[in-house]
Amino acid sequence: MITARIEDYLEEIFLIESTGRDITVTDLAERMGITKGTVTATVQKMVEAGMLNHERYGTLYLTVEGRRKGLMVHRRHQGLHAFFHELLGVDRERSSEMACGMEHYMDTVTDKRLYSMVDFFRRAQVNREAWVSDLLAAMEDGVILPYPLSLAESGQKGVVTHLSAEEKLRRRLQGDGFTSGAAIVCLDSASPNSLKISLAGAERTIPRSEAAAVWLKLN
Repeated sequence: MITARIEDYLEEIFLIESTGRDITVTDLAERMGITKGTVTATVQKMVEAGMLNHERYGTLYLTVEGRRKGLMVHRRHQGLHAFFHELLGVDRERSSEMACGMEHYMDTVTDKRLYSMVDFFRRAQVNREAWVSDLLAAMEDGVILPYPLSLAESGQKGVVTHLSAEEKLRRRLQGDGFTSGAAIVCLDSASPNSLKISLAGAERTIPRSEAAAVWLKLN
């Protein structure tokens, strides 16, 4: 079984190999900040899995399959890093940390689509397409995420975005006026079990259990 840890090893060995250098267990332990004993045990598992050849007390060599797997993990890391750093504007170090955490869970389809999106964005930047500036500006401004009414505090205002209730309750809430775009003001949130609100100008009380299924965009 190729674990996330083994994939980390494969990527690291692949990167060193791509510089034209030979690599030993000692080199790998130093680069990954772990003990030689830990590296040796993992290297043995990689040899048994057909991903690596290891000369006794000597150089590590990726097999063809190991090299392909190392390239795949590296590409996923690059795609995720580019997405976080270039598109979302996250700093390089944090982008790399998140890429390391997610690269093991992507499938081939997601991998290709992510790369296609990053490539499309880069070409648009080179061509100075107007929507790129609009997108970057929108991300800087941020967006207020939907918020369950059950967490609203006295004085907060918002509009309904959607209901997450099951069908029976959803229909009743819709019948009571909790529809998309309806204006709500939280008048009193002191009670632990209910909220006093104004819905489209009319005062009413709603149990917090039901309010949890009503989502707002706060003003």
